[in-house]
Amino acid sequence: MMNGQITASDGFCSGSSIEFSCDTGYERVGSSFAVCRDKNWDREIPTCQRICCDNTTEIINGLVNATDGYCFGNDIQFSCNPGHELVGRSSATCEDDGSWGRELPTCRQQSPASVQAIVGSTSAGIAAALVVAAVCFVVFLRKRRRRRREDNPQSIEADFLPDDVAMHRRRMEEMVPLVPPRPQFPKLEVDPSRVTLGQRIGSGAFGLVYRATLTRDDRTEDVVVKTVKDNASEGDKLGFLEEIRSVVDLGAHENLLGLINCCTVVRDHLYLITEFMPYGDLKTFLRKCREVYQVPDVYQVLQMYQVLQMYQVLQVSHVNQALQDHIARFRYVHGDLAARNVLVGEHLIVKISDFGLAEDIYSRGYRRQDRLQKIPWKWMAPERLHGGETYTAQSDVWSFGVVLYEICTLGGDPYPDVATSNLKDHLQAGFRMLQPEDCPYAMYDLMLQCWRWQPTERPSFRALEGKIDKNLAFYGPEYAKTA
Repeated sequence: MMNGQITASDGFCSGSSIEFSCDTGYERVGSSFAVCRDKNWDREIPTCQRICCDNTTEIINGLVNATDGYCFGNDIQFSCNPGHELVGRSSATCEDDGSWGRELPTCRQQSPASVQAIVGSTSAGIAAALVVAAVCFVVFLRKRRRRRREDNPQSIEADFLPDDVAMHRRRMEEMVPLVPPRPQFPKLEVDPSRVTLGQRIGSGAFGLVYRATLTRDDRTEDVVVKTVKDNASEGDKLGFLEEIRSVVDLGAHENLLGLINCCTVVRDHLYLITEFMPYGDLKTFLRKCREVYQVPDVYQVLQMYQVLQMYQVLQVSHVNQALQDHIARFRYVHGDLAARNVLVGEHLIVKISDFGLAEDIYSRGYRRQDRLQKIPWKWMAPERLHGGETYTAQSDVWSFGVVLYEICTLGGDPYPDVATSNLKDHLQAGFRMLQPEDCPYAMYDLMLQCWRWQPTERPSFRALEGKIDKNLAFYGPEYAKTA
């Protein structure tokens, strides 16, 4: 790894992980770690990119000269225009934080070497004439600025700045759009002009989700685009970029909603682009299955029969468990695991939408930690209900038990007869949901294990894998090998 290091804390065998870090003055482009799977690392080795400083740096009434570039370790020199002298350092070095270090110098007007006294009536007359000329000039400028304000109200603020400062600022404003920021994820970056937004399928206080089309290599495909609202603050935009980074760091998994591309350069078009899942979220899909099951149409019932068979229910459960184990191993927690955040594709392929791409999460606003946030109480572990503890893998296990209940009831609501205000007391008293109708006891027993009061007593996702595999094997060895 050029300009960086690879650290292996537990070897290079299957299941072990390595971490990547860059040398001083370089930043990582790509994931911070990789896991060995089937004799290969599960993601590309990142690169270390040299950190660069602002290449639009200027000083008023002076020049900035860069002889060897604007990146880490490079120097720039400052000089002043004739009639001005430099106040401060004459050079600066690009630091490893992307700055030029200390405060930049300034250029101030030089004092005359000597001042001769002006005497006599001629000198006095010249001085008076200069004063009159100055007054006339000021009056002229004010009249011109007044007319300019009437024609262009946006110029009012600039009139209160010294001419050289206003000119400098206008010059900078003209230059900034011409210097595009570096893309956050070069290999995934796509021009927003290739994205055509269609129907809006989700919205909330801070984010929007669209069904869209992406054109690349003369080929068009259906995608889902998440973006921020037009009135999003700079903090919201930075948070959204961090969300994209989390998706990238998690890497690819067959049951994690696939990241296709992203747009991070144009601030008005920040896009997270993922694959399109035609059947929507699992909760809605399960409820449609329930409706079909109740329709007295033999053909429709036969068509959906495989979905309603218990081994298919177990397969969906297995996929959820396997992916949660994947997320937990990468030091992430889901925080809002529910059927509404699991998406369904062709052939009953299910994928977890870990970062709010399901429609319901936008309409409810669950992901935001602010006063507008609505909390998914009935999916939360008791330690979250009681003390507001942070999300952990074990709190996700509790939520997974609720997902099992949703699957077995074909989209049923958890704790249907318990008010949210009473939920905490019911759970503390030992209340748990009853075994759903037609749900095998082995499946219900998994739910009860997930709903143990103490987090340390709940099974890990890895332990759940073996338990679900055992249940799948009852329907045939081929099902135990799925997912």
